[in-house]
Amino acid sequence: MSWTIDGPSGTAGSSRPALRHAPALVVALVAVLLVAEGLAYGTATGTALYFTVLGMAVVAAWAGASRGGRQLPAVLVALGVTLTCTGDVVWQVQTSLTGSGADVGPADVAYLGSYVALATALALMARTRHADRDQRTSGWIDALVVFVAALLVVWELSIAATVQDPTLGGADRVVLSLYPALDAALIGLVVRLLATRRQGERASLAVAVACACWLFSDVVYLLDVDADDLGSLLDAGWLLGSVLLAAAAWPGSASRSAGDDARPAVSGLARLAVCLGALLVPPTTELVIDWAGREHAAGAVFTAMVTLTVLVFVRAALLVRGEAAARALLRSRERFAAKLTAHSSDAVVVVSHGGRLLSDPAPLAALLGVAPADVPTTADVVRLSGVDPELVTALFVRAVRAGGSVVDAELPARHRGEDRWIGVRLVDLSADPDVGGVVVHVTDVTGRRRAEEALAHSVLHDGLTGLANRALFTDRVGQALRRTVRGGGSVAVLSLDLDGFKAVNDSLGHAAGDALLREVASRLRAAVRADDTVARLGGDEFAVLVEQTGEGDDEALLTAARALEVVARPVALPGGAVTVSASVGVAVGRGDTGGASLIGDADLALYAAKLDGRNRVQRFEPGMRAAARAARELEQELRGAGTRGEFRLVYQPVIGLTDRRVTGFEALLRWDSPRLGPVAPDRFVPVAEAAGLMDEIGAWVLREACSTAAVWRHRHPGAGAFTMAVNVSATQLASPDLVGSIARALAESGLPAGALVLEVTETALVGDPERAAACLAALRALGVRLALDDFGTGYSSLAHLRQFTVDVLKIDRSFVSSMAEGEPLPAIVRGTIDLGRTLGLEVLAEGVEHEHQAQLLAEGRCDTAQGYLFARPLRACDAEALLLEEAAARAGMPAIVALRSAPRALTRPA
Repeated sequence: MSWTIDGPSGTAGSSRPALRHAPALVVALVAVLLVAEGLAYGTATGTALYFTVLGMAVVAAWAGASRGGRQLPAVLVALGVTLTCTGDVVWQVQTSLTGSGADVGPADVAYLGSYVALATALALMARTRHADRDQRTSGWIDALVVFVAALLVVWELSIAATVQDPTLGGADRVVLSLYPALDAALIGLVVRLLATRRQGERASLAVAVACACWLFSDVVYLLDVDADDLGSLLDAGWLLGSVLLAAAAWPGSASRSAGDDARPAVSGLARLAVCLGALLVPPTTELVIDWAGREHAAGAVFTAMVTLTVLVFVRAALLVRGEAAARALLRSRERFAAKLTAHSSDAVVVVSHGGRLLSDPAPLAALLGVAPADVPTTADVVRLSGVDPELVTALFVRAVRAGGSVVDAELPARHRGEDRWIGVRLVDLSADPDVGGVVVHVTDVTGRRRAEEALAHSVLHDGLTGLANRALFTDRVGQALRRTVRGGGSVAVLSLDLDGFKAVNDSLGHAAGDALLREVASRLRAAVRADDTVARLGGDEFAVLVEQTGEGDDEALLTAARALEVVARPVALPGGAVTVSASVGVAVGRGDTGGASLIGDADLALYAAKLDGRNRVQRFEPGMRAAARAARELEQELRGAGTRGEFRLVYQPVIGLTDRRVTGFEALLRWDSPRLGPVAPDRFVPVAEAAGLMDEIGAWVLREACSTAAVWRHRHPGAGAFTMAVNVSATQLASPDLVGSIARALAESGLPAGALVLEVTETALVGDPERAAACLAALRALGVRLALDDFGTGYSSLAHLRQFTVDVLKIDRSFVSSMAEGEPLPAIVRGTIDLGRTLGLEVLAEGVEHEHQAQLLAEGRCDTAQGYLFARPLRACDAEALLLEEAAARAGMPAIVALRSAPRALTRPA
């Protein structure tokens, strides 16, 4: 029984210290009253004290039942105490009225009812939710064994004499015999309750003592002992039993929580001892009776002996069957554990402090892939696993010193020529009698470690090329810059971008583009030093980290030159061999420079290299930041300029030098930005090419020029079959959609293919000669004419003219401007004209601004020219007016011819 006064939340009320001593005060008060009642036995005061204690027991019993939520066992206990009190009151009233209490009367109904209520309460209190059928049967057998043994004793002590008493009537004999018999039944039920009692549960002990007190008083009463000698003890037994039963009705005593069934019960050995001890009761009883010289009924002893023997036999049979079931369950679980271990990637063994294996080494052997006989000792286990013995020893010592705390680690191993990782977890359970050693849990964690390494690699490396990614590259640049603070030197970052990669991706597919990137990555790795870092930052953008011993940029520039060289080599792809070039930006920094800032400077230098014509190396200069900002601002304005209608074309006439007639026009792009104003082509075209906008802009130029030329030819047929020339940039030439775009422009406009002249520069052709040659051949197949622009300024050679079949050679304006008045035609100009005539090509001179230049070119048999001498680039309406004049001239109209003789009228700028 738990003597605590609960607060509102059910816990001991620490804020009410006075109530914490209330249980002790109640016990003391009851003790005093019992002593006082014993001293005053036989007096009115004693009787009053008796009923005071009994009334207090009734009140306490019902208070406890109410406090515990009126659970049925507690209510039955309270009812039993109440019926006992009722019986005493009835007996006392009967005694007062008649002057003496009869042996059997109305009070006995209440007394016997109290026994029934208590027996039912004991049966309910002994129930367990998790007991199986055999366990419940065993509990009842234990109760029956004790009941039979106790019944035999009380039979010999009192029941037999009561039954054989001739002075009693039949009803009196039955009723008086029931008291000790029911006491024996209560003792049996108490034993059953004790057998299922859990730790910390005091109700069963209280009930057991209460029943013993009642049994004592009932037996002594039936033995008709002199009341003057033991009357006070009889009252004390009945009172104390009632008080203890009232205590058992309180929460924490009569009730059991949901988790109590899981607590350990009385051991099976003690219960077996009770059953075997009960077998000694019949012979012991017979010996005591024989020793006392009394007569006894041999039949009762024999019957009890047989009954007890049968019950103990059944109890033992159940015990044997339970043990067999437990052994079978244990064997099943052992087989289950063995099968799990056999198919597990883990192994658990027990090792003594001296290093001796205390458990089956089979799991370890299975983990290592060897026979159990190959690992008789821990030294063999360590040797076969490939783990460093010193690491194992240090870990084992650490586990022993940890005093029961878990110690774990992952150890590298070399097993059968393969690098592996072994995970171990150790805990010293030597103090545990069930273990007696250090438990070692071993796991092969190689797969997980490799997955983690692969994950870490994927986080810091490019999945396509295996190179470092931007995060890892930025980190290494920062580390290299910090090293320069201590060791000197400098750090160079090379930012590299492939020229023409988009064309490869679009024409041959993404698989070919990926193969190209992998090949470029391999070449870059081979072109740099072992200590340099090559990274792919995204798309076709690469970067190289070069740590230099000096302060200059010589090593970086040499690395950049090697990078350009290896990238420019042809790459064999499934769709055919391709050649790409690269643009490289170089930035050099030291410890006071941030890693991200240095990479940004290299990107700016790369951007400048692309603006300057690609396929070159550009060093970073501080002024590039402002230029880059301006270029990016220009790029933002360029995006969407076409859809906003900000582009327009102007047309510069091409004049025949023999008759000064118009033979064609060159369409030139102009951009009028609402925010920036007119922007020159040499300023925005490189930005458009670097930003990848030239394909879209070039397609619009082609459509507009072809449409305009077709309209003019339709309106002015008398002007002759003039041509329309359009410039094609290097990025357009590399685009796989160029031929289709031109075909659509011709088809939509209705312009004959022979009237369209496409001007390309030699620089655009030599980047990927094979692809350029194939593209020019496809264009010629459409019927368009091809002009080689800026001939003689850089890459000119007879080999190029043989490889790239063209129709027109254009002499660059730089050569024409060098022609001085009164001097002969420069040799390079004469050589170009002669080369064109030899190859059957039309020769066109650009930038003719003076009459003596036109005269010299005509004398040198140059075919056509264009320049400010004849006309500046004209708006569409002015160019059409020139065609009207040309048509009139061809028709022989003198006024128009006179107008033609004054070309100054056509020189107003567009």
